[in-house]
Amino acid sequence: MRNPKAFNSWPVVVACFAMTFSLGATFWSFGVFFKPLENEFGWSRMTISASSTAFLIGYAISVVAAGRLADRYSPRFTVLAAALAAGLGISLCSQTHSIGQLSTFLFIAGLGAGATWSIPTSIVQRWFHKRPKAGLALSIVASGGGAGAVLFAPLTNYLILEYGWRNAYLVLGILTFAMIASASIITGRRPIDEQAAAEPKQNALRLTNIQGWPAIKAVTTAPFVAITFAASVAVMAAQVISVHLIPYATDVGITPASSALALGLMGAFSVPGRIIPGLVSDRIGWHKILVLSLFGTLLSMIWLLFLKTEIMLYLFVFFYGICHGGRNVAWMGILGEFFGMRSLGELIGISDAIAEVMAAFGPYIAGFMFDRTGSYFMSFLLIMVLLLAAGLVAISIRKPQIALR
Repeated sequence: MRNPKAFNSWPVVVACFAMTFSLGATFWSFGVFFKPLENEFGWSRMTISASSTAFLIGYAISVVAAGRLADRYSPRFTVLAAALAAGLGISLCSQTHSIGQLSTFLFIAGLGAGATWSIPTSIVQRWFHKRPKAGLALSIVASGGGAGAVLFAPLTNYLILEYGWRNAYLVLGILTFAMIASASIITGRRPIDEQAAAEPKQNALRLTNIQGWPAIKAVTTAPFVAITFAASVAVMAAQVISVHLIPYATDVGITPASSALALGLMGAFSVPGRIIPGLVSDRIGWHKILVLSLFGTLLSMIWLLFLKTEIMLYLFVFFYGICHGGRNVAWMGILGEFFGMRSLGELIGISDAIAEVMAAFGPYIAGFMFDRTGSYFMSFLLIMVLLLAAGLVAISIRKPQIALR
């Protein structure tokens, strides 16, 4: 048996961070393409939003399948497949000539993108389970998506302005493939505790003897349902904001460049929103962080209704980004805390998939309401009502009393 001291867990954090960082190119870039696609093809906002729904459906399928595979086998080949699907799907968007093509290509990209969340957020919790700085490690990995937005939102806007939206998609596809594929080199390694627990013949492949709830039982518990509902509402809000913030901001007179910068800054502000909870999670717990972040998101949506100037936009993305980041990491942390490591990748995948499927129709509905009313007011009001319900549900969550093995 190898000496645990011979292994350093932090390179795994870096590799997992690289995977979530790629979400900046897949999740956060779509809103930047919104108006160029609208101007090029004359599509309605409801129609364009439907293509983002296709991406989220592909993502939902992938996040469950990849999480399940990561619970049972070395994730290296799953990560490589994800790199190919995500990179190819984004690159193919450069060849779009119809809404059907765009939806198909984004669906393919979603099939790759899902793995870049369920795999790294479960891997890092296994590597640091019952070790110092476990919350910090998870927070760093979860911050990758926000950090990716900092780079990719303004980068995408620059590429579109300088080289056109088709070439911008091509460049993003290549970068996405490179980031995810490079991470597979390190994420193929396995946590020391799992290596020690595995039978010698299974040491290279299968994960065994891990403490925690089996997925089939965990998903039927009231806490899992409540966590997933609360997260689903928050994800719906995030999807509507990521797709419609730039169109909404430009509608009120803010420049496209400033709007794209704001979208990137929202990701930037989500980074401390994810890191800080990791530093305090041992003291106050993931549950309180989840509740606080949901009510904070609700308050920030109220501010968005009165958006008029760039300063107001930047204040919104600051507060929303902090709360969005806190909710994101608390969601993953509370699943590990409540249900253990045994099926964590699958549980993260199932919870995230449900959330993404529910949220997938948020941008579409917001686009539909805008096309009918010429305003986002009713869409934002609906989201605020749902966030209030999610916050109240989150308050009621209690940890399951019986741990299974």
